[in-house]
Amino acid sequence: MKQQSLSITPIAIKEVDNISMGILPNGETFLSLQGLARFCGMAPSSIIQLAQDWEKGEAQGRQRGRQLEELIKEWTETEQAPDSLYVQLSSNNSITGTIHAVPEQIVMAITDYYAHFAQVKKDEAIINYRKAAKFGLRKYIYERLSYKETDAISKSWSLFQERILLNETPRGYFTMFDEATSIIASLIRNNIIVDDSIMPDGSLGSHWGRYWRANSLSEKYGEQIKIRHNFPESYRQLDPEINAYPHSALSEFRGWFEDVYLPEKYPEYVKRKVKDGKIMLESIPVLLSAVMPPDVSEKRLR
Repeated sequence: MKQQSLSITPIAIKEVDNISMGILPNGETFLSLQGLARFCGMAPSSIIQLAQDWEKGEAQGRQRGRQLEELIKEWTETEQAPDSLYVQLSSNNSITGTIHAVPEQIVMAITDYYAHFAQVKKDEAIINYRKAAKFGLRKYIYERLSYKETDAISKSWSLFQERILLNETPRGYFTMFDEATSIIASLIRNNIIVDDSIMPDGSLGSHWGRYWRANSLSEKYGEQIKIRHNFPESYRQLDPEINAYPHSALSEFRGWFEDVYLPEKYPEYVKRKVKDGKIMLESIPVLLSAVMPPDVSEKRLR
């Protein structure tokens, strides 16, 4: 796993007891490199040097590195440790514009090492390891940052409702946002934070637009028109122009949506968001099954 550089804004980041910690949009937590050093009772320079040596592949050849590698594989439940101990996040919360974020599992692996396996065990590492092990590091950081996941989900519902209220589709037409509401609602229902970085209607529009052009559907149903789509004020993007399609194409769209987009294209979208750090890997099966329409036999009354 190569070091990633992600354009993600943490939904919460703060220095608590001189330890910089934060929360990503998918709910995962992290410590900065310097925060990790303080969490383990180490000098920041030693942890930064460890991270640099790890990227070069030099640390893994030493006794400490070999022990850390095994602990990281155990905590991340993977067969191979990553090539980097942190992920670079673009953020306005840092003077340099970059946060070196150490994911929660790697934080626990390194803290575990300094609490139990280092030649000189650190009291801070032992104390913080016990606290994190007792509550779970994620819950521990949530508590320290006074963060409630339900607040973020409530905000997602509010933003979703705001998008609905801000936009009205002209009579005789439909838009991708109209048709993506079931997907957006399923994401929020499954505790995915939906903001200006997760907009499946954009993915839906791209794929449907290509299908529309490839099959010359304007000759069959008439031309699509351009309309303005309005975002909530908190969104970073400008209000875009989007396509609105004739109602006469709605039946073909929904057939394509159920037969092509949901089983083939939507999984690709979800996996990209996992890679971007927006959605947790374990959420994929639930999210994919949640949007698939039930069989008619399950709903038919008679």
